[in-house]
Parts: sequence; C-alpha cells; structure tokens
Amino acid sequence: MTDEQQNQQRLFAAFTPATATDWEQKARKDLRDTPLDSLTWHTYEGIDIKPYYAKEDIADLPFVKQKPGDFPFLRGNKNGNNSWLNIQQIKVKDDGKEAIAKAADALQRGADGIHFIIMQPDVFDISQLVHSIDLGKHSVSYTLHNHPKAFLERLYAQLEQEQVSHRNLKGFVNFDPMTSKGGLTKEERHEIVEVLDLTKDSREFYGVSVCGANFSSIGASVTQEIAYTISAAVAYVDKLTSAGEPLESVLRNMQFYMASGTNYFFEIAKLRAVRLLWSTVVEAYQTAPALAAHLRIHSATSSWYQTTLDPYVNMLRTTTEAMAAVMAGCDSLTVTPFDSTFKTSDEFSERIARNVSIILREESYLDKAIDPAAGSYYLESLTNELAQKAWSLFNEVEALGGFEDAYDGGFILGSITEVSRRKFRNIATGRDVLVGTNKYPNPKESISFDPEELIQSADFDTTRAAYPTEVMRMATELHLRKRKRRPKAIVALIGDAEQRQVNATFAQEFFSCAGFETEKRQFSSVEEASDQLTNSSAEVVVVSSSEAAYINEFGPRLRNHHAKPTIILADDPLHMKEEMMANGYDEFIFEDCDMKTLLEAVQKRLAQDEENNN
Repeated sequence: MTDEQQNQQRLFAAFTPATATDWEQKARKDLRDTPLDSLTWHTYEGIDIKPYYAKEDIADLPFVKQKPGDFPFLRGNKNGNNSWLNIQQIKVKDDGKEAIAKAADALQRGADGIHFIIMQPDVFDISQLVHSIDLGKHSVSYTLHNHPKAFLERLYAQLEQEQVSHRNLKGFVNFDPMTSKGGLTKEERHEIVEVLDLTKDSREFYGVSVCGANFSSIGASVTQEIAYTISAAVAYVDKLTSAGEPLESVLRNMQFYMASGTNYFFEIAKLRAVRLLWSTVVEAYQTAPALAAHLRIHSATSSWYQTTLDPYVNMLRTTTEAMAAVMAGCDSLTVTPFDSTFKTSDEFSERIARNVSIILREESYLDKAIDPAAGSYYLESLTNELAQKAWSLFNEVEALGGFEDAYDGGFILGSITEVSRRKFRNIATGRDVLVGTNKYPNPKESISFDPEELIQSADFDTTRAAYPTEVMRMATELHLRKRKRRPKAIVALIGDAEQRQVNATFAQEFFSCAGFETEKRQFSSVEEASDQLTNSSAEVVVVSSSEAAYINEFGPRLRNHHAKPTIILADDPLHMKEEMMANGYDEFIFEDCDMKTLLEAVQKRLAQDEENNN
C-alpha cells in the first residue's frame, strides 16, 4: 500500500464509501413526494443535466487522467500557471490618435494588451502607434472590417523604418468574413493569404481569427457556437491550403475568438470541448497532433447578455463570465464595460472592466491552477456531452457540404434563430431571468440617456437578449417625459385565495419591470373594488380574483372608469378567453403568457392616449 493510500485510509476510516445508488436513495428520501426526475434541467443544447453526478459518470471518459499539455489538449497547453492576458478593447475614431493615447494609458494602469476596433484602417495613424506603444512588449490586436493586407503592410513598413523587429509582434488580426457573412470572396481569400505571408515570422501574432462570438451574439446555444466555430475554421483551412498556404502555417496562425456567457459551468466546459474537438480535426488532417496545441483562444464577455436597464448588474455578469473563461484556460480576455450598450464608456467603466482580470489574478489567484475543473464529476461529464453534441452538429454541417454551403442554404442561421426565439420567449415569460430587466427591477433607476435617440441609433445592439424588453421600457420612459409622470398599474386583489396573491405579485413585478408605477390593493368584493377604482388615475388595472362571478362582473363595472384603462385579468382564461373579453377584459397575464404581445398592447393604448391628448 502506498503512503497516499495509507493517508486516505486513516483520514476517511470513519466514513463508509457512498455509491451513486446511495446518493440517489438519500436524495429521494429528502425530496419526499417530489420525483427526482423533476430536478433534471433541460437545456438549449439538448443536454439533460442531472441533479447530481458521481464518479461512475466519468469512469469511462478517456481524458479524465490526462494532464495539461497532453494531447488532445482538453486541459490546455499551459505550463506552470494559468496565466492570461488582460486585453482592453478600444474603438477607434478617425485617425486613432485619441484611441492610441487611451491605449498607452491603459497599459500603465493594468492592461496587458490592447484590442483596437478600427472602422477606417486606411486613416489609422500607425506612426503614432509605433511611437506610443512598445509593440515588441505589449500585445496589440486589430479588428479590421476591410483591407487587412494594406493595414499590415503599413504596420510592417513602419516597424522596419523604426528598426523594430516584426518577429516580436504579439496579438492578432480579427478579419473574419467567414463567420460574419458566411463565406469568403476570392478577394477576401487573397487578402487572408497575404496576411498569413506577412505574419508567418511573427510567431506570437496570429493572422487568422475565427470569431465564434458572432454566433453567440445572436443567441446561439453553446453547442452551436462550438460546432459552427470549428466548421468555419475547417473552411478556412481548406480555402487557404487550396490557395497554396502550407497546412502547418495555417494551423500555427489560427486563433478562436469566443464569447463567454452567463451560463457559468457550460462556459467552462465550452473551451475545454473546443480544444478537444480541434485536436480531433487536426488529427484528421494527418499532420503532427502537436499542432493542435498552437490554437490560441481569446475570450470576451458576451454581448448577448449585456443590458441597458440597471446596467450596474452588468458588472456582476461580466465578472462571472470572466471567471468561467479564465478557469477554462483562455489565453487572453476582454471584459466589456458595464455601460457599453448605451453610451461611449468613460474612464470609470473602463477601469472597472480592466480591473476584473486584475482582481481575479491578484486577489482570487485564478492564475495558480491550470484547469481547476479537472476531476469534477459534473464538469468532466458536461465537457464530454458538449463535445459529443457539438461533434454531431459539426458532422451534420459537413454533410451539407461544409460551412459555406450550410450557411448559404440557411441551415446555420436558421438553427440559431430557432434557439434564439426560444430564449426570447423564455425571457418574455420570465422563465429565463435577466436581473434588473425582466425581473427584480430597480424602482429608483433614473435613465440618463434619451430613449428615442438610443433606439434609433445604429450603434444600439438589437440582437441582445434584453432588447425586446428594453424597447417596451423605453416607450414607458417616453411617456414619463411627455406627461411628467409614469403610467400607473393598479393590481386589484379580490378575495383571499393564495393563488390570487401569486398572480398579483407576478403582475406587479411585470409592470414594474416595464417601468410603470405599480400599486397593489386588496378588496373584499367586486363592488368595493369597482367603486374605489372608478376614479383612480391608472392606465392599467389588473384584477386578480378567485371567483368566476367576480371575473364576469368586474370588467363591465370598470368600463365606467373616466379614463377607460386597459383591464387585464391575472389568470389564464383557457377556453373562456372570448367570454372574458366580452365581459370587458383586454388582456390576460399569467406565468408563461406572451409578455411581449401583452406589453405591446398596453403600449399601443398609451400611444393612442398621447395622440388623443395632443
């Protein structure tokens, strides 16, 4: 017996080993009448997450005993520690001098590198860049929407003029028509080939970026993001090698640009699954398996989950998103400022974003352990399931002719739209929670921007999960600014049934999230409620009652209200919808109802009132 086994024997001698069956029996006992299966979580990825996992769940997984640096690099290829680069993203206007100055300052304040988003690369002041930032020391990357070859030629020429070696460049070029538009034109393929030729001697400067964030930003599931990113990468490899680029050169210069979302454990498992499947792809090309280790992964906090309402909650979101990416072993990380959805970020929000990485490293010590998820029954099982689901979807895309054909045929965007619609529906019904937006609103929130101007702005991201709810809230805000008061919703409880309280609370929270002033009132009878509410100043009256007679009588009575509010029944009318509407009700509110349609109807009534008042 080894010393380790003896120590374990002494340490755990008082405990009886527990099997998965033992845990299941204990869980069933504690749950009493609740079926254990009811705790299973059905995800957008088509994976059913069990309420607990045991060592039996990972007993047959081949990668469980592998270490960092071992093929297929599921645990990454880092040595010694789990270091990552803290990259600040900066949008560039005009010639970029202001952005370059901001970048130089950020590098003095804790950033390890800069990622410039450049809209006009032909006017960017490269001379100013080279004089302001040591490109041989700091990682500097560029998102270019066009002409990457011309931009890099200018950069390399300036480096040569300043006698700075291009071999020491660090960072990446993000020019990715494949994931953003679905394929490459001949001109774009030629551009990327030229980029590869220019950067082939810059070993830490990556010329090909595959932007999986383009999928997650429109609501893709984690499985889809993995599968479509790898499929796009394969399309790049095939296109570039067909153009004469050596396979090894392409693989050595490839980076994945991934978003990190709020589904914490899935995001940890995602990058592990990406590395596992990429190793499978590299092996299929019959080249050196070790080339898979050169894959670089840059993570950025997700735009999909960013909210405009109660924006300080974004600080919490991006922190957990950053933690997931770091624990999964990303090579570099960008944290988005909390206010980026509705304004140009200022020094405060940029500093908070920059400091997330610093705190995770200097105070949470997340750089000390490589792949801390190793050995977790749940995370190892989840990694395996994600990899299997994503690999199956990848093969489905390949069977359709590859990424470009599947994109052109509508399969890729169609499948993502199907998932995103389910997500939007679950957000609208409250099943999926965006704190501060569709649940737990900040009642004291003051909107500092012009809602109408923001909605009409080309920079306002309409693909985000919160967007439909935000648009409705903005309409309420406009009402406030025109009428100098918020629209009001009164929730009238008639009777004492417990379900009435549940429905009333749900309705009150819904209208609070929509920006209404809300008030809950208790009444003993329909007569009392209608008498008191007839002269109340409310645009919406929600009735929550336990008796069918109350329901039938309340609507007609309240029709005498001088302002004729929208009258909503806090219950599912089932087959009685037409009868209820005939009795004076305009809409119905209950869990799983179509909140978007409900609020649109209310906002339409508000708009009509505005027209009548004008």
